[in-house]
Amino acid sequence: MTPSFESLREGDEMTPLAVTPDLMRVIRFCGLTWNFPSLFYDVDAARAQGMPGTLVPGPMKLGLICRAVEEWLGDAAYVRHVRAAHRRPDITGRPITIAGRVARLFEEDGHRRADLELVVINQDNEPSVRGFATVEFYR
Repeated sequence: MTPSFESLREGDEMTPLAVTPDLMRVIRFCGLTWNFPSLFYDVDAARAQGMPGTLVPGPMKLGLICRAVEEWLGDAAYVRHVRAAHRRPDITGRPITIAGRVARLFEEDGHRRADLELVVINQDNEPSVRGFATVEFYR
């Protein structure tokens, strides 16, 4: 069920989104954004930089955070603002989960909004990204 502003409470958790960004998805993302650092698509280049494999681009993870929030809220709200701090790399082909919770519900200038605390969790159950979003609910 899609949550509404009235049904949410501070501390409520959003439905997590589990994804496994594979190499082809990363390559398509790099092509669409004209962002071609070799450690995103070349295993040897990534290993030469001390990584165990190719990396998932940070902007791609930010897009996945937005997707998780939008899938959870459906047509009830939209993302007004999002920001993230990347703590550790995520490796292509390994599962990640985007999770979050409602940190604050508020009304501002006649608009119903919520601040969300978000996290990307890697396969070792470590946070790789910590983020925040403000969403605005439709009336």
